[in-house]
Amino acid sequence: MVEMLRMEHISKRFGSFYANRDVSLSIREGEVHTLLGENGAGKSTLMNILVGLYQPTGGKILHRGREVRINCPRDAAGLGIGMVHQHFMLVEAMTALENVVLGVKGESPLLSRSADRARIGALSERYGLDVELDSPVRELSIGAQQRVEILKALYRGADLLVLDEPTAVLTDPEVERLFDVMRSLTAEGKSAVFISHKMREVMRISDRITVLRAGKSVATVEVGRASAQSLANLMIGHEFVESVYEKAKAPGEEVMRLADVSLHPSLKHGGLRDVSLTLRRGEILGVAGIDGNGQSQLARVITGLEAPEGGTVVAPDGPVSVFSPEAFIEAGMADIPEDRNAMGLVGDMSVAENLVLKKTDSKRFSYARGAWLKTGAIRAFAEEMREKNDIRCVSVGQAARSLSGGNQQKVILARELYGNPSILVAVYPTRGLDVSATNFVHDVMISERDNGCAIILISADFDEVLKLSDRIIVLFEGRVMGTYPGKGAPVKEISLAMAGK
Repeated sequence: MVEMLRMEHISKRFGSFYANRDVSLSIREGEVHTLLGENGAGKSTLMNILVGLYQPTGGKILHRGREVRINCPRDAAGLGIGMVHQHFMLVEAMTALENVVLGVKGESPLLSRSADRARIGALSERYGLDVELDSPVRELSIGAQQRVEILKALYRGADLLVLDEPTAVLTDPEVERLFDVMRSLTAEGKSAVFISHKMREVMRISDRITVLRAGKSVATVEVGRASAQSLANLMIGHEFVESVYEKAKAPGEEVMRLADVSLHPSLKHGGLRDVSLTLRRGEILGVAGIDGNGQSQLARVITGLEAPEGGTVVAPDGPVSVFSPEAFIEAGMADIPEDRNAMGLVGDMSVAENLVLKKTDSKRFSYARGAWLKTGAIRAFAEEMREKNDIRCVSVGQAARSLSGGNQQKVILARELYGNPSILVAVYPTRGLDVSATNFVHDVMISERDNGCAIILISADFDEVLKLSDRIIVLFEGRVMGTYPGKGAPVKEISLAMAGK
């Protein structure tokens, strides 16, 4: 196969820290080339260099055999390189059509809507990228927003598409649809760089795989000559052994109950209808279901972000009509939110500041109930949490948004689980995490359960629900379809319930 692009001996240093060190990567025409590595291994940094968002400290890039310098994303687009970032770069108030053509210099400063629509429509039909072009982006599903991003890149002439964790927020049908798009692109000789942690997906869609570890490229292998186990071993530098857990033997007393709770019941997707459940001390209650069937709304009700329109929530101190986030925290409960960037962290604050967000009025960290913070005590606490939770950062003074996804999740875990909460609401707790970080999160959750914490696990990963749950409920279109044992779970019956049967 013809080589399209080569990155040779690329290094990128931030101060004294090397995010990439002497990394080499070649991409052929018509292939899906996967970048695999732990959170923080340098995958996104390497691709941000390729698209001109970062400048390398050392090394060179060759495009079709000619050395090039990519100073900005416009230079990358001129070479036919486009990137779909993990967090989409879209203007939510604008339509899909306006987002696709935004920033493209034409002969006229005015939008030529008919010509633009015809060209985008042809691209959409050619690659199976169906999108409502006149809908504001904020009204589109996550999968549709991703298709808008792909259309943006193709509209600018991309023949090399970089996809950074593209399946992290997609449902299974949307993943299949994305893979169909990728196959249609490579069938025409276009190439894709696929960044992912999901081994099953990597093994299915990849032609070749390059593994990064601690900022260095350690191997490039043909997919037919690799196994999920061998790739995991390469990622972490030693043999990976996945943890296996026993189910809880004797859950304790009831700590929370929802009785006939409804929220936006008229909505087929995004509402709750007469949901009843119980949560007991020392157990994990798994919530299974295809994404978008009320899971987010259930979490919002339990954590007090939204008051139910009907039914009763019985919290530790008895029935409540309005259960606020403040009451949730004061009752000794913890929350791993579904979107760690938008809901779990303040990105511009430091790691240390994020670790004490819920405790800034405590005597340990402040004078006069939060009026003045004890920076020395906060830093000492942060260093302790960094060590205990293996948070990999240059400094606890580093901005939280600059951490990898896995390390951001570890910051949230450390903050939420400090002080032994009575209830933990864990929503998609391993979304976008590598195998090692996922194992770490699972180990922590099981440890908390065994210490008496009541955990409600909401996950679109069916295998994760089966692995961790002591009891399982299934949500479909906002209703509880059934309750099942975690031990010897009836997989076929649960699968049918997830489909509404």
